[in-house]
Amino acid sequence: MAEPNGARPGPPPDWWTAVAEVHRTRERLAVLGTSPAPHPGPPVVALVHGLEGGWAGWQPLAGELAGRCRTYALDLPWRAGNRYRWRHHGTPAHWLREALALVPEPVDILIGHSFGANAVLEHLADRDGAPQPRAAVLLAPFFRPESLRVDWPLHDAALAGFRQIIADGVRVGLGRRAQDLDPEVLAAMADTTVERIGPVGFLTLFLQFTGTTELDLGAVTVPTLVLAGHGDASLSEDRAAALAAAMPAATVRRRPGYTHFCHAEQPGDVGADITGFLDDLTALPVATSLATTLLTTKE
Repeated sequence: MAEPNGARPGPPPDWWTAVAEVHRTRERLAVLGTSPAPHPGPPVVALVHGLEGGWAGWQPLAGELAGRCRTYALDLPWRAGNRYRWRHHGTPAHWLREALALVPEPVDILIGHSFGANAVLEHLADRDGAPQPRAAVLLAPFFRPESLRVDWPLHDAALAGFRQIIADGVRVGLGRRAQDLDPEVLAAMADTTVERIGPVGFLTLFLQFTGTTELDLGAVTVPTLVLAGHGDASLSEDRAAALAAAMPAATVRRRPGYTHFCHAEQPGDVGADITGFLDDLTALPVATSLATTLLTTKE
């Protein structure tokens, strides 16, 4: 769902600079990254932030992947503070493809978080001929099994979960400063954020969640790693099992220590999971271009 947004992001890390920016139907799309490297080189990774998120939330994980991958952070219309007009002009997968077209070199791996993870999932399931990555990683996505009825109790439970994740995002975004704040102040900050997002923002997320059961995930052939925490309601045990059954190309792992914002709070563990997944791809009997690229960077 949402990403940390309680603090104003600082300057990008040394390995990221603004490399592209365009406007489509009054919506801004941007890419932060580095100058393209000669090929073959490290695999190229595009990072897809969640609802009310941004590139800053990726810095911890990008630091873990530095030296192993070349990372580009996409700045998408559902960034923090947006007015949700973008939803009238295209699906999340549409906007993701628009942003990917701005990356100055072919993308090997897509990594998405929460709402961004589901945008990646929609992109993988869309059989419109758009270029696909060689691999994908979905962090804390959400999935609705067909057996889970869409009714008012589900809506109310999703809204409660949305409010909790917004509160967690505010806390994570504040970093160490959150420890010095009164819990009531933190709660008030979260309430203010929820009010700003409003019902349109929540319903954008809710409709994406309920629509996951309609995706043709059985047709996806891109090797995909799905990571979520045991306590993250976005992908509970039964939903994770249903996603694994619906998507044979996916490896679904739930970790006891992972939070919804695992890419920011447990970046070392998440980075190890991702690099282990990529190492496993190099061991496939038939080498893909991704495997060949990865083999050139192994120590």
